Amino acid sequence: MAILKGDPRLVKSQVMDDVPEGGGGPTAIEVIDGASNGIFPDVSESDRAAGRVSARKVHLWVQSADTDTYLGANVIIAEPPNDPNVSVTIMTTNDTFDLRAAAISRIEAYLSVGANYAGFLFGNHITGMKTLTIFQRTDETPPIGGTLALTKREGFSDQLIQYVRITEAKVTLQTFTDASGDFQRYVLELKISDPLRADYPGFDVVRIDPTKAQLAAATKVSKVIVADAAKYYSVKPLQVGANLGDFSVKAQDIFTQLVPSAQVETPIADARTNQLMNGVVSGGGAVTIGYTSVFTTAQNLFVGGAVKPNTFSIASGGVMLTDSGGRLMNAGSQVGTIDYENGVLALLTNVFGTGSATFSITYQPAQAVEAVTQTQGFEVTPETRSLSYVRTIEPAPVPGTLSIAYQYSSQWYVLRDDGSGAIRGPDTGYGAGQLNYTTGTVSVTLGTLPDVGSEVIYQWVEPKAAQDAAVLTLDNNGRLYWPFNTSGVSSIEAGAKAIEPGGLSITWNDGTARTVTDDGAGNLTGDGTGSVNYAKGSFRLSPTLLPPPGTVINVTVSSITKTPATATVASGSGSFGVTGITPGSIDIVVNGQLKGVRGSDPVVNWGEPANYRIVDDGAGHLMVLLADTQLQVGTVNYAAGTFTLAGTTVIPQATAALLTAWDNIFLYEEGFVMDIVTA
Repeated sequence: MAILKGDPRLVKSQVMDDVPEGGGGPTAIEVIDGASNGIFPDVSESDRAAGRVSARKVHLWVQSADTDTYLGANVIIAEPPNDPNVSVTIMTTNDTFDLRAAAISRIEAYLSVGANYAGFLFGNHITGMKTLTIFQRTDETPPIGGTLALTKREGFSDQLIQYVRITEAKVTLQTFTDASGDFQRYVLELKISDPLRADYPGFDVVRIDPTKAQLAAATKVSKVIVADAAKYYSVKPLQVGANLGDFSVKAQDIFTQLVPSAQVETPIADARTNQLMNGVVSGGGAVTIGYTSVFTTAQNLFVGGAVKPNTFSIASGGVMLTDSGGRLMNAGSQVGTIDYENGVLALLTNVFGTGSATFSITYQPAQAVEAVTQTQGFEVTPETRSLSYVRTIEPAPVPGTLSIAYQYSSQWYVLRDDGSGAIRGPDTGYGAGQLNYTTGTVSVTLGTLPDVGSEVIYQWVEPKAAQDAAVLTLDNNGRLYWPFNTSGVSSIEAGAKAIEPGGLSITWNDGTARTVTDDGAGNLTGDGTGSVNYAKGSFRLSPTLLPPPGTVINVTVSSITKTPATATVASGSGSFGVTGITPGSIDIVVNGQLKGVRGSDPVVNWGEPANYRIVDDGAGHLMVLLADTQLQVGTVNYAAGTFTLAGTTVIPQATAALLTAWDNIFLYEEGFVMDIVTA
């Protein structure tokens, strides 16, 4: 007769208990279908409080009266446990007669013994100890949270391996003495998370390290490697119902618990040692516009351009919507979406009705960031593997540009900042987090533990790639200019001759005669503005009214011959080696070092020494050029050709802020100085 539906049955193994000899080959005792406690015992109160792992081995047996060929079967868990604190998982070792100890070893083989650790157990360690003492030749310590393997009597019948996780580490250099004299070794004191489960013999400190045979007779310390050695199968309910013919299904998650876990993670955000905060990049001033249109679920609304997140509102007929993380909100409920980059609004419900309406729209204009993203990866190791990660990005990312990618089971999952500071994925199972735009602190909890050996990758755009014009130092005060020099070239590079202060005249005629002259102090005045570098023989011209194409510009220059010289300085005084210098014609280069100080902290160098230009203002003052500003650093006697330079010059806070506007620093808050190196 044929093999019937009820012929395949589960039968018990030889020992159905949580003991090392549990499991074994099959028996003829059937696991009765529907009977309670056929495989596992009830969950006791102590198990519910402290957790427990129970492992039972059952066999599949086909009982049939004929010799028909059995074509195969599969075993599944059809329903999850009703108790959410209980997990059921099946696995196979592909060994019919192995015992429970072998199966548990396979589960525990997530970590496997690796290469020898470059240290040796110092002295005998007894059962119950929660510290290890190791001697070695270097001061390197195992990472906190790392794991070491202790192998006792390797290769013998009583071999024992225990994995120990490091919780604290301390190292000292000690001196030992033998017949050959003194020698030194580093001694490590390591605290471990679990007590030793057996006695582990060690070694006395000797000049020559123990041999392989000596290690085998005592205890060998080894590093560990990650080696997933088993596959597990369970059941999870679907999040969305599936039908026959579907190519994919969506489960609540794909994870189950193998062992009870007491690990508790508490992310600590914004607890930096320097307690400093970063500013947020401004998006410019807000605008308010009136707009009449149909805005419904069937017709979107374009507001005219990109919108800075969390600055938008739209109102009509007593209904006001505001934005939050790409969502349009009405009294705390989402009623639509907003595409910040393109400035497009979409409704999920007709809160404004279905006809034409007049809207009052207020928002802060923005520009979609087109910049090279910054990328930073953090390696996932057995020690750093975690669900929660806290990182501080300085300066804080531009809102809406941060993405966090992690890998699980060789698949990548991505979370993104939605522009409100909330970090989300396409599904809640991917994880969630928060970005503080003021501090740059990112706190994220992943949907699952990432793969060991992978990286958690952060990508973002820095705010200096999207600076508001109000905080930028723009050349020529931000005005369009024409560059000229005395070589007749349209360039701000040095010309062939220097310009005599007060001797520059620029004219043209666009229907009206126009004239621009220099004021002898480096400024252009008249029908245009700009600046003059007398010593370099160049100037920048910004006409008040732009002349039509083809207009001829006439430049008249009273030029003077440049005299290159090497100035000598001693004790803050110096000489150019020439006399009768034309006021406003000095242009020299000195080597200087910027230095910063905060409160009573020591003065520190800011960057490397650099060359700085010093010019005279035509009135006997030497001015250093810093961040498009001028700061007096000395005086000059034109007739005698002598000058003085201050060895140290205090830089005003406003100028220091311009020098450091794009850097995450705090030094300029208290003071900046500049040392001119004259020796």
